[in-house]
Formats: sequence, structure tokens, C-alpha cells
Amino acid sequence: MKETNDLTDLINRFLVNDLDPNERIAFEKVVAADKQLQAFLISLQDAKHIERDINFIHGLDQQKAWTTLVKKRNKSKLQNNRIKVCAISIAAMAIVCLGLHFYFYQKDTLNHKEDKTFRSAGVPGAKANADVAPAKSGAILTLSDGSQILLKENSKDTIKQMGSFVDTGNELLVKDEFLPSSSLHFTSLHVPKACFYKVTLSDGTKVWVNANSELTFPIRFAAHERRVKLDGEAYFEVHHQPNKPFIVEAKDGEVKVLGTHFNVNAYSERVRTTLVDGRVEVKLGNQRLELNPGEFAQMSPSRFFKGVADVNYELAWHNNEFNFKKETIVSIASQLSRWYDLDVKFLGDVTLEKEYTGSIDRNVNLSQVLEMLSYVSNLNFKLDGRTLTISAKV
Repeated sequence: MKETNDLTDLINRFLVNDLDPNERIAFEKVVAADKQLQAFLISLQDAKHIERDINFIHGLDQQKAWTTLVKKRNKSKLQNNRIKVCAISIAAMAIVCLGLHFYFYQKDTLNHKEDKTFRSAGVPGAKANADVAPAKSGAILTLSDGSQILLKENSKDTIKQMGSFVDTGNELLVKDEFLPSSSLHFTSLHVPKACFYKVTLSDGTKVWVNANSELTFPIRFAAHERRVKLDGEAYFEVHHQPNKPFIVEAKDGEVKVLGTHFNVNAYSERVRTTLVDGRVEVKLGNQRLELNPGEFAQMSPSRFFKGVADVNYELAWHNNEFNFKKETIVSIASQLSRWYDLDVKFLGDVTLEKEYTGSIDRNVNLSQVLEMLSYVSNLNFKLDGRTLTISAKV
């Protein structure tokens, strides 16, 4: 264990040029004996990625890595020497090359059997007959007469019906110049699983709609307010109109703003509003809460409260990341289901209480996410078409 700690510390301080002369000599001897490590260290010195890589190394479960290395070494009859300790570090750090970093936090104190086999290639603990690509831009637009139009990536079209919709291929622009001033025609934008979409409403408000969500809005807003309805999750950048508040209906509550940036998560009965900039008022029945930047409000049938938000966590999807913060495999599987359009099944004695913390780029294939989850968990993942089965390792 001490050897792994020593090597990890040397790599950390090498990346930030913090080795003393004796340490640098010792480290260079280790590097000189391993060409794979030499090449990898060169790739790590990209200034844009040093902080991320150091954070990843700090997050490694070093005790598990050491135990894994010992078992692998015994199976392969490797010699017991310091240089071979590099093997596990290189295999673990190779994950950084994928643009991923992950570690796990285990809340429960039960004594679970650990997986002792480290697989440096392929997807450890995962079986898949095909990979699944990440979500892409796409949505279904339902017009006021009930007709539907498919919006997909790289398509370009102009749709005119009681107003004008311009599909740029990645964004829907709503125009209201063809509408009589008294008309109020509602349209819905449904974003299926494995999709996302951006829409600019007729007032200039920009909305990013997450997978498995629906936004209902008028082509032209009413004279006294701008009101939309959300089922699912969306990030709003509201165009400022001081005499015409913007209101988001979500389940039994609503969010009222004038001009601001905020996120609303309304996938379940628990609706969570996170404010990035400006001020908003969240309403549930006769109760009202005002939010300042960096705060959240959460409402459910039984509770209505506010608190300090972790904005990076709340907006991770908008920044194209999975960001898990002490989340169970059930919560993680739910997010994967929306993003990759999966049916998820749990098989056998899966520990559902264990919690995981980490972040992964969302713009990767499913196999890479499963590789990370398998490495830090005691779980197997089997993909059959669009069905992902999760089971405990034996």
C-alpha cells in the first residue's frame, strides 16, 4: 500500500513540477523503465487537463487498487518489484484519456464482497452485444391543430401555421409575426429519451430541454404575462421584460421571474428550482419562496423549502455532464435510461443503498459509462438491445 501511495504522490507532484532533486531522480528511474508510463505522462502534461487528472488520482480507491494488483500479479506469476506497481496506476489513469473521472463513496457500513479482478481492456463486469451512442439533438413538435413535425439533428425547415417555426437543425426558433395580436395558440415540444433540444421562444427567451421532457408554450404570449408549462427538466435564460413576468408551471407549483437564468427539474412529484442569476419567486398554493442566486427551492406534496444549491451539480446536464453526488444505483440508472433510451432491470441481490459520487462526460458511448461504474462498484452490467440488466458480482 505504501508503494502505491508513494508512486501516486510522485505523479501528483511531477505534474505540478513540485519534486525535489532526489525525488525527481527516483521518479525518472521508474519512468525510464516503462515506455508506456513515459508516453502517458507526456499526454498528462497538457495544461488544460492537469487539474482534472490530479483530482482523478486523488479520487482513486488505492486500497482496492493495491489488492487488485496483488491478485492479478499472483495469477500471472509476476515478480514482486516496485516497477510493477505502475501497472495498476497506468490502467486506472488510462480512464483519464477517455475524458472521465470517477470515484465512489459508500455510505452503508455492511461488509460486501469486493470484486478483485481488474480488467485493463474492454468493459469490466459488463456484457454487451452492441454499444449505445449518447443522446443527440431531436424533438417532436405538436402544433395547435394536433399535427406533429419531427425535428432532428442537421435538418433545416421553415414551418408556417398560425405563426412561424424555424428549425435550424439544432434549435427551434419561434416567430409570432403571422399571428393576429389577440391569438393564443399553444404548441408543445416533446423531447424523447436519448434526445435534447433548444428552443428560442417568441419573446427571445432561450430554453434547453433535457431528455424525456415536454415544454408547452404559446406562439405569442398574452399581454400581461409569459406562461409556459414544463414536464421533465429544462434550463431557462429568460429575456428581461419588467412589466411582463415569465411563469413556469411545473406539477402543482410555479416559478415566476422577470429576467434570469434558472433550472427546473420536474421529472417526479418532487420539483426543484435552482437559480443561477437574478431573482425568482416559487409558489405552491398560498406559500411563496423568493430565491437569490445560488439557492434552490424544492416542492413536493408534503414539503416546500429552500436551501443553498450546488449549482455545478444541478446544472451538470446543461453542461453535458453526468454528475453523481452520493447517488444510489437506482438514481444513476434512471439518468442513464433517459439519456441512452434504456429499459433498466435489477436482477438478484443488488445493494440499492450504496452511494456513488463522481462525474462523467455525457457525450460518450454507454460502454464507457458502464466501464467506470463496474470499476468502482460490485455490479455487473449486461446490455441486450435497449435493455440494461444490473446484477451483483459473484
